[in-house]
Amino acid sequence: MTKIAIPSDKHFFLHDGGSLGSVEELFAELQTMEPHVYGHHVSAERNDFANWTRDVMRDRFLAKNIELCRDKDQLLKLLFMNLFR
Repeated sequence: MTKIAIPSDKHFFLHDGGSLGSVEELFAELQTMEPHVYGHHVSAERNDFANWTRDVMRDRFLAKNIELCRDKDQLLKLLFMNLFR
């Protein structure tokens, strides 16, 4: 996967105040993300990471796979496979 530079106004703003500008940054942040921050963005009703990946990063395939992840560990594995295959 090639790192896509996006404008700062399209960054993903985390519940704890951080921001993400790429899928690589999402992967790095997830490794230390507090459970309450992850839970704010991913629940049974919504998946902000999938929405951002689809709508901003324009990667519908990855977004669909993110939606299928049941927890943070699965999401980390998915992103690892996509970034380092």
